[in-house]
Formats: sequence, C-alpha cells, structure tokens
Amino acid sequence: MAPAALIRDIVHIGETLHQSGCAPYKIEKYVQHYAIIQGVNAVVQATPTSLTYHFPDEDNQMVIQRLSPASIDLSLLADTITRISHPTLPPVDRASAYPRWLILVANIILPPAFLSLIGASAQTVFLSPLLGLLVWLCQQMCQGDRAKLVEFLSALVAGLAVSFFSSQGYEVPLWGLAIAAVILFVPGLSIANALECLAFNDLISGVSLLAHSLFVLMKLFIGIYIGLSLGGIFWDSLPSAPNVNEVPGWLAYVALPALSFSIGLIFNARLRDIILAIPVTIIGMWGPLYLGFGAGWIVGTWVSATLITVYGTWLAKVLKLTGAIYIVQGIIILVPGSRVLMGATQSLFSESLMAMPGVGLSAFLMFAAIAAGQMTALSFYSQKNRNLIS
Repeated sequence: MAPAALIRDIVHIGETLHQSGCAPYKIEKYVQHYAIIQGVNAVVQATPTSLTYHFPDEDNQMVIQRLSPASIDLSLLADTITRISHPTLPPVDRASAYPRWLILVANIILPPAFLSLIGASAQTVFLSPLLGLLVWLCQQMCQGDRAKLVEFLSALVAGLAVSFFSSQGYEVPLWGLAIAAVILFVPGLSIANALECLAFNDLISGVSLLAHSLFVLMKLFIGIYIGLSLGGIFWDSLPSAPNVNEVPGWLAYVALPALSFSIGLIFNARLRDIILAIPVTIIGMWGPLYLGFGAGWIVGTWVSATLITVYGTWLAKVLKLTGAIYIVQGIIILVPGSRVLMGATQSLFSESLMAMPGVGLSAFLMFAAIAAGQMTALSFYSQKNRNLIS
C-alpha cells in the first residue's frame, strides 16, 4: 500500500498541471509517468474541467476533481514538469511571479507593439497604451469568482474608450483599435491545446476546448460591440477611419521583441523561455505573408503552423518540458482567434484591422490550415516520446 501522502502528491501534480494550462491528454501521460516513478499504478482521465484518478493496487481508490477551466501560468507549468523528472524536489504550489508594476508595463506595451507590427496610423498607436492601462485595471477588478467577467468587461471598456477618443476628434479605426486592446485575451493556448487533442484523437477534450475558445471570442466581440454602441449614445463619435499604415519599417524590430516579452510576462513565463520563444513569434507574425511561396495566406499559415509546432515540440523535447511553453507566443498571433474578430468586423462593418484586405475573411480556412500544420508537425514525433515513458 502506498502512503496516503504519496497519493495526495500524485493528485497534486495533476491539479497543478491542469491549472497551469497543460493539455488534458498530456496531463494523463505526465501523471501516470510520475506515478510509475513513485512505484504506484495509476489510471488518469483528464478533461478541460475535471480529473479522475484510479489506483487499482490501492484498494481501488478513486479521486474525482471538478475544476474550473485552466488559466495560463507557464512558469508553474515548467516547474511542475521539472519536478516530475526530479521527484525529490519540493512540491510546487505557485511559481514565482513578476512584480505587479512589470505586468502593468507589459499590458501597456502590448497594444502598441501589436499595432506597430500589423500596421496602423500614428494616432492609433499613440492612443493604444491608454487602452492597455484600462485593460489592466479590469484585470485587477476581476479576481477570484469575478475572473470569468474579465474578457467581456475589458472589451466593453475598450469599446467605450475608443468611442470616446473618436468623439474628441481622433481619426481611428474603432474596431481595429478595440481589438488591439484585447488581443491578450485571444485564447491562443486553448486553441493550440484543442488542435493537439484532436490530432491525437482526444475528441472530448478537443471539442470542449474549442467550445470554450469560441465562448471567449463571443465575449470579446459582443463586449466591443456593446461598448461602441453605448459610446455612440453617450457622446457623438466620428465614423470609423480607414486603417492606414504610418509605422516606420524599423519600428517592427523593436515591436516584435516587445510583443514577445509582454506576452511572456503576462503569462508568467520564465525569462529564458521567453527568449527561446522569440522565433515562433517571428513566424506567427510574418510567416503567413512570406512563407506561402506565392500560393497565398492559407499555404503560408499551414507552413507557419508546422514550423511553430516543430520548433516548440523539438525544443521542449530537448529541455524535457512541453511544447505549449514555446508555442503559445507564436500561436496567439497565428491562431484564427484574432482572425475571427478581424473577419467579423470586415464582414459586418466593412472594417479590417490589418492593412491587407481580405485577411479576416479566410478565418475558417486558416483554422483548418493550422490544424493541418499541427498534425503534420506532431506526426514527426513518435508516440513513445509523446507518452514520456521509455
């Protein structure tokens, strides 16, 4: 019989992996691998909202946990996986976090960095840090039980603020600026995990994660719509200005690392992991444009998704971690989450966030290309390595 403390430790490993954003099918593999190292026979079933443990040799003990949808804490995820490989390390309850002032700076930098990369007017880039500050304040208000409100409230406040800026005479693309303010909440990791689960036939988790991602996108879209609509009632705003690119070309070389570091800090990634993930940010931003080999955005997206997943999975294999830690910074830009918001505004309001017309209209094909790209990349790695057990 295994000690009760050991059983609790195995359960704690699974719960920590779940709350840090690990894909459900990987939670099963990691926990079972850790249990084998500890000499315990365990069967684990994971979904995006629950964990079930069965210990056949311990009087058939079962532990069932009902959990909230995972957040993203890349340091906690990395530290927990490291402890699985080194069981003598102390239990990981909470990874070290960056100072609050640094997270505030990251939130302020993120919108102008994103706009500088996709192309925007000088006024749009100039006003966007104020929206980053407002979104950070919304995050501080929506803690604990109110956390599920943060995406909608942030989008609502962003819509109101953009409408107010317009009423003061600033010629800005209303939807484009509002989307840039909430780009942080685009569910990149959820979509990446969903595609990975579907690629490995974990259909229940894959569909659940896609549904959760769609729900988040709905909250963002309706929040911006209501904010802009209420703003039009409260004050007379100008019509949305066309999106033009007034950003000098050299600024992209500053904006790209700023964007990468901001995403990494907000998701509490370790500094070395942020640096190692910069290549996927480059691919996610410019890959669909330059890697299509003349065949268009869809081919470029497939190639980009393949390269991002190959790089992230290979690097994680070398460092004995999980690919999500390195994929998320590229996938949050590449995923169709942001493209869906762009496509919706282009279809319903004839406004595109990006200077290149027609980008958002291909959201579904991009989604399919990303799924095909991830499956192509993951097929390069054997099931033996994927299971973590030699």
